[in-house]
Amino acid sequence: MAGVPPKSLLAGLLQALEGPAPLVILPHDNPDPDALASAAALKFLVQELVGKDTVIAQGGIVGRAENRAMLTYLNIDVEPVGELSFEGDVHVALVDTQPGRTNNSLPVGKIPTVVIDHHPAYDRYEGVPFLDLREDYGATSTILTEYMRESRLEIESKIATALFYGIMAETQDLGRESTRADIAAAQFLYPYANKRRLAKIENARVPREYFAAFHEAIERAQVYDNVVVSVLPEVQYPDMVAEVADFLLRLDEVEWACAIGRYKDHLHVSLRTTEREVNAGDVLQQILGSRWAGGHDMIAGGRTRIAGAGPEALAHAADQVRTRLLAALAVKAPAGRPLV
Repeated sequence: MAGVPPKSLLAGLLQALEGPAPLVILPHDNPDPDALASAAALKFLVQELVGKDTVIAQGGIVGRAENRAMLTYLNIDVEPVGELSFEGDVHVALVDTQPGRTNNSLPVGKIPTVVIDHHPAYDRYEGVPFLDLREDYGATSTILTEYMRESRLEIESKIATALFYGIMAETQDLGRESTRADIAAAQFLYPYANKRRLAKIENARVPREYFAAFHEAIERAQVYDNVVVSVLPEVQYPDMVAEVADFLLRLDEVEWACAIGRYKDHLHVSLRTTEREVNAGDVLQQILGSRWAGGHDMIAGGRTRIAGAGPEALAHAADQVRTRLLAALAVKAPAGRPLV
């Protein structure tokens, strides 16, 4: 579906949220710009059109410098999910994630009122009152932009900036998995976006530890034919593995980049590709299991629990992921070559 959505979709969203029950907007854990922007835009719409008490819940952490800058410069307020109650008459809206996925903090047994996402449907979700899944879109922020246009509300500069950055970050400046709908949404939003705040977000300052992590990732990277893999023993925040995977894909001799890093008791995995005939999300689901991974044609992410605590447990878990990845991609290289 391209362009502005039918009025019935916006009307259906508002109808599903009728009544006095408060709304908790829940993006995926460790939310990225697309998830944060979508949550902020949905909160704005609901408060303006329904007048409902609404909060954005944060599961995990916002670790990436650009994402933290988004919260600061665009005044996006989030509350730790552990401090909120999902009991009783409470509406829940999932954005950029879906029920039953391990990447969100929706309590077991709680059926959300609203689910809006641009990832493929992982189930049927027949009990969800309002469901808008568009896997042919490059960003969930594009869906929210179309709701915003249909509402005829005067769009606030900070909301426009958030949505614009959400689209651009998710599609790598409209160069990765973008569609005509994403391009149209970005063109609509750009005149309303605050360019100074946008620049501060895109060029967010980072600590010394950031460079140390990239230094270690480069030193640990191994090349297997057309695949580069880097295993980090520990990351400060889960999004670091995605940053490393994006960076490694720039290597001109590979078509696949995988970054693996430990955060607490989980091994986080990010997979990127330049291939358009193989689905990265399907590949990672083969490796980690459909419940623990997801993604699109060119980007995918997931995690798996590490059995044990020490470097040996990490090495074993990472080796399993790497071996399964190379097998799934039919890579015959017996051993990797150091990147540097």
